[in-house]
Amino acid sequence: MNEQEELDLKDIFNIFWSRKWIIAIAVVVGAIIGVIYSMYIVVPKYSSSTTLVLSKPVTIVDGQVVNESINQTDIALNQKLITTYEEIITSRKIVNMVINNLGLDMTYNQMLKNISVASVKNTDVMKVTVTTLQPELSAKIADEFASVFKEEIVKIYNIQNISIVDVAQIDNTPININLVKDTVVFTMAFFVLAVIIVFLIYYFDVTIKRSEDIEKATKLPVLAIIPKHYEKKGGASNGK
Repeated sequence: MNEQEELDLKDIFNIFWSRKWIIAIAVVVGAIIGVIYSMYIVVPKYSSSTTLVLSKPVTIVDGQVVNESINQTDIALNQKLITTYEEIITSRKIVNMVINNLGLDMTYNQMLKNISVASVKNTDVMKVTVTTLQPELSAKIADEFASVFKEEIVKIYNIQNISIVDVAQIDNTPININLVKDTVVFTMAFFVLAVIIVFLIYYFDVTIKRSEDIEKATKLPVLAIIPKHYEKKGGASNGK
């Protein structure tokens, strides 16, 4: 790195250091806004999940169990059915049954936004997750989905191969609030904003502050510099 590059880096540092108060204020304001955003602005949402597994197929004929055996074909069938089941559980019929059973003031489309269904790591296990503004309601809806879905599969396929592994648990921890993360994000955002503001102030500042500024503006060398002369109280000047 040559002398000119070192001087440029020093100038950049001095530019930001001279206005460090702007950056400091921005960082503090960003942190405060981040805390306020997390604690008072974000509406907390709560999730609860229930898990289902495609178990040993049991064929139902006239209400009677006619087959309890399991073979490789049944296992392959379950693996193919998992994707189909994910679609069935979010069908209008199942969703509306859950809404009606629980007496919810919610439409089909509104409920769809609150649920997600996915297989667990490419297994025969399905997880139904429900997110609402109330932790108790999320757990109740998740369990109702599992119950309704299990009953409807018997009617649709005449087989009983759904078992509930875990019922939904009430979780009072909001899933959309992270105080530390939000504070850091807002702090960094305001820090970057402050840096941009300081740079713009410097960029549009055309006043002469140093002898180097005169040389850059006039393309002429500075022959002499007259230092400032300060008067002390009592009429005596500096240096006397």
